[in-house]
Amino acid sequence: MASYRPWVGLFSCFLLFTVVFLGQKNGIFNDSKSGHHGDPGLLLFVIPGLIASYLSSRKRILCPLLGALYAVPLCLLIRHFWLTPSNSLWQELAYSVSAVFWCVFGAMLYLFIRVILQALQHLYQRGRP
Repeated sequence: MASYRPWVGLFSCFLLFTVVFLGQKNGIFNDSKSGHHGDPGLLLFVIPGLIASYLSSRKRILCPLLGALYAVPLCLLIRHFWLTPSNSLWQELAYSVSAVFWCVFGAMLYLFIRVILQALQHLYQRGRP
């Protein structure tokens, strides 16, 4: 049963990454009218990495990475052909590479939280008589 789980993680990352990317670029999730050009909405890409790493039985870093990398060409094609791109292709590509980084960071964050919780559980069990 666990043999299909990496595909679930990969597909979930692909789907969530695409939704977040297109939502970010269309202004659904990010509607700031401020003068600065920082994009804190990139932190939303942590969520697909967290979820994909949780759903993957093994390869908890590789599945979110591959899911995000498979989603990038689709997102760029949708953005270029069906939506009005406001930036050049190189800017969109830089944004997507940054989004992949944050997605993989979410997967590593899940692994970090998992290790910390296991260590706390081990200390708790060891402290009980």
